[in-house]
Amino acid sequence: MEGLLIAEELKRVTPLLPSKRLSWRFPDAYTFILPVRTGSVWLFNRPPNPRIAYKEDVPSTTSTHSGFQDLLHQKVSGDLLSVEQQKLDRVVHFKFGAGEGFVRTEAVTLIAELTGRNCNLILVNENGIILGAAREIHSDINRYRQIRSGMRYQPPPPYEKLDPRTATLAELTDAIRGKSIKKLRSSVDGLGPNMIKTLATLVQQAPNAITSEDNAERVATALKDLSDNPSARMREALELPDVEVLRKREHREAQTQRLLTALQKSLGLLEKRIEDIDKVRAEAARAQSLREQADVLMAFSFQVPKNADTVTLTDFSGEPLTLQLDPKLDAVANAQSLYERAKKRELRQLQAQAREPELLAEREQLQALIAKVPALPIKEIERLVEVHAPKRKVQRRNEPGIRYDGPHGFTVIVGRNAKANDEVTFKLARSRDVWLHVQGYRGSHVIIQAQNKDVPFEVILFAAQLAAAYSQASDSENVPVDYTLRKNVWRPKGAAAGAVHYSQQKTVYVTPSRRPDIAVND
Repeated sequence: MEGLLIAEELKRVTPLLPSKRLSWRFPDAYTFILPVRTGSVWLFNRPPNPRIAYKEDVPSTTSTHSGFQDLLHQKVSGDLLSVEQQKLDRVVHFKFGAGEGFVRTEAVTLIAELTGRNCNLILVNENGIILGAAREIHSDINRYRQIRSGMRYQPPPPYEKLDPRTATLAELTDAIRGKSIKKLRSSVDGLGPNMIKTLATLVQQAPNAITSEDNAERVATALKDLSDNPSARMREALELPDVEVLRKREHREAQTQRLLTALQKSLGLLEKRIEDIDKVRAEAARAQSLREQADVLMAFSFQVPKNADTVTLTDFSGEPLTLQLDPKLDAVANAQSLYERAKKRELRQLQAQAREPELLAEREQLQALIAKVPALPIKEIERLVEVHAPKRKVQRRNEPGIRYDGPHGFTVIVGRNAKANDEVTFKLARSRDVWLHVQGYRGSHVIIQAQNKDVPFEVILFAAQLAAAYSQASDSENVPVDYTLRKNVWRPKGAAAGAVHYSQQKTVYVTPSRRPDIAVND
């Protein structure tokens, strides 16, 4: 999304601030909706087309879909004080005050970097320390600018450009004179590909054409008008849809691709099964040859040496016939083996021929369905996705506990019962893994497999919600959960299974959540 369009949306939000912080809404893992009085701010964080929009309605409450969304629920509890755009850059700061609820939370800032394929949402505290990010950036991705929990946030590099909203007509005329419209991006702030196309359309000039002296003021005037009404002018010139239409379109594209991938995979497996029938036919065609070999072997069994692994006999047409034998069997037994092989091949052919019409009909149906998927309504596509591409839960039967894929690639394991709690804590966990248990209630032992890495607080919150959910406090809110390193946990002598003591713990307050949609096994 381009800087001028962002500024236009924020212009609608600013008069509503400060605003009491209401509960976030998350339609999916990429959409973040923040209610503001009678409307809501939409942040769409899917690359390569991130966007922000203000809509005069408030969607119903939703569950979370990612660890970062859980983090926002936990850490952003104060009022929304201000929303600031850095110049006309594609970076927006949402500043929240401290939360004054049952557990006081510090003031935080949510930074939305709406920068194409590198878009991100980053939560920082008052000191600029990163608390979490929708997408962490490590040194193997960008060694110059990393985005990781615990690090200080580094803003994008500063720049100097003309602001078309405040620049004079003479300044804009000087900026465009002797240059192409496309080159304006290097000297005028807030312009992106769509704004350039819009401006070129408005003045009926090719983006790469050099602006003449006579035409420079006309282009500057059009640019000034564009900066005052960017979205309206862009929709008129390019006929582009709004943010919600784009969100629905991208959701449809993602679901369509997921369905087509599953159907193509099913079709490929079906093609292989049909090919296998042809192979069975080819093998069955050799059944008669096996029977003839067995007949010769039975007729001339007296000529076969004992324990021979090969023998050459004369067949019924007078031609020599070399046979491979099992030296452990006599001639008659070898002949019976050949008869059995021929019988099995013929039986497999009969079974394959009985399945063939059904397989061919299924292939025809799949091919027809694949052809019509792009034209199906989204509700039908979503239904077919549930049928042909459901999210599968993988059961790991040889390992105790319920496994979850936590944020940032960490695995979280929850004990199922007292015996499993013992195994999770004292067999699976390593000394520097993080161990969690609800405070003051009976419940599951939970560990975060640290793999000798620092565990971000976002992951601890995720695991704490599980610890609260798998406990007697599962129906409560603001449940205290203790966490410490596994090396600080021990079993008292003679204690029952699952009973432990621990030290050096810290406590976090969370709302219980089992998050079954991301469980690896349950």
